[in-house]
Amino acid sequence: MPAASLNSPESSPEGAPQTSLPESVAAAENAAVELGDLRTRVANLSRLIDVTVLVSSSLNLQEVMNRVMAMAKEMMDAEAASIMLWNGELECLEFEMTVGEVGVDSLKTIRIEKGQGIAGTVAESGEPMLVADVTKDDRFDSKADEATGFVTKSILAAPLIVHDGIVGVSEVLNHKAGRPFTNHDLELFATFCRQVAVAVENARLHEKEMKQSLLDQQMKMAAEIQRSFLPAELPDDEAKRFEVSAFTRSTQDVGGDLYACEVLPDGRIGLALGDVSGKGVPAALYMARVVSEFRMMCSKGDPPSEVLTALNAALARGKMRGMFVTFVYGILDPATGELELANAGQLPPVLARASGSAQWMGSASGPPLGMIPTTVYQPEKIKLEPFDTLLYYSDGIVEAQDTSGEQYDPHLLADVSEAGTGARRVLSHVLESVEAFSRGASQADDMTLVSISWEGGG
Repeated sequence: MPAASLNSPESSPEGAPQTSLPESVAAAENAAVELGDLRTRVANLSRLIDVTVLVSSSLNLQEVMNRVMAMAKEMMDAEAASIMLWNGELECLEFEMTVGEVGVDSLKTIRIEKGQGIAGTVAESGEPMLVADVTKDDRFDSKADEATGFVTKSILAAPLIVHDGIVGVSEVLNHKAGRPFTNHDLELFATFCRQVAVAVENARLHEKEMKQSLLDQQMKMAAEIQRSFLPAELPDDEAKRFEVSAFTRSTQDVGGDLYACEVLPDGRIGLALGDVSGKGVPAALYMARVVSEFRMMCSKGDPPSEVLTALNAALARGKMRGMFVTFVYGILDPATGELELANAGQLPPVLARASGSAQWMGSASGPPLGMIPTTVYQPEKIKLEPFDTLLYYSDGIVEAQDTSGEQYDPHLLADVSEAGTGARRVLSHVLESVEAFSRGASQADDMTLVSISWEGGG
């Protein structure tokens, strides 16, 4: 019998067939490819874990974007990577960060709407996208290339989504090997971007909280500065010839209401209340200017009408973008009970007589300060009787609302007969009336009350 061939089944142990040498080489090559692919997947998984660590390791938005984009470029072996964040106010994507051969400065003016270009399409659909060859895809928008000189060949784009809301879109451009990106690349990049979205959103929320915290601190400082412009204490007359009382409360940390009480060189008492148009920081800044200029102008003891005329001209020259202030200023002579008043658009003060009657002081009222530079204000004079009280109030008092939205009746201000006499009692009575009316409702406007009563000659 002829000897069996080396490759015949009969020559193998127990009859097992043998594999040819070329087939063994092919199997080894396949195994090597599979091993290489496995190593790549393990490496990519490691990078995805790195992103997960990054989510909790930094809350600085710029640092997060720098690191994740550098990681995206390296992981995808790309020439460039970019991240665009969604601007909810403008309803568009804006370039925030690029790494590689593309500079972000030249892209800052480009805004991408939903459905526009590859990134806009991804933002609209919420699905990742692979463009193997941009020359064969009509959706490709070349604006970024034209702005930078970069030549895009292949793109991976994935949405950044948190809680079903679009945060942005990230892209990697051109594989360094010169080949198009693959579906495997897309799957990896989309997974990567899901982690990036969390990192970016966490950083944005932290940045927003930090800005709000800083703003809150600045507002508290502004409120302290604003309070420094109000009288630290009201004058106290040992001879018991007059009494002064005041109350103010803003709807925000800072507001536009103001009051001032000045003891003039001849011993008379100047009392003023103002209400700046608007609320918040702009009103507070304007209020500070009004108080400063008023104190300077009233320090010589000029009549209220002359002080308001000069203050109006100064404020009108300042041209504070249409801002103005309603203002009332009166001077009481505690020796005689004579009171002189001038009013620039403020609600008419209430004169509460000791006898229990009340009247509004409204015969001399001109336009608010800062509106018409040539305005000349007129005086109003009255002789107080012992224990008469003059009450100033801002519009936040008469515009106070109850829980049904009904406003406080200003005629109730005249009903002060139950208050007794004296500035403190009259002011407290009105404040209690307003707060009882509006209890349970939010304060709609700044509220200020100032009162002065004449107790009789000393």
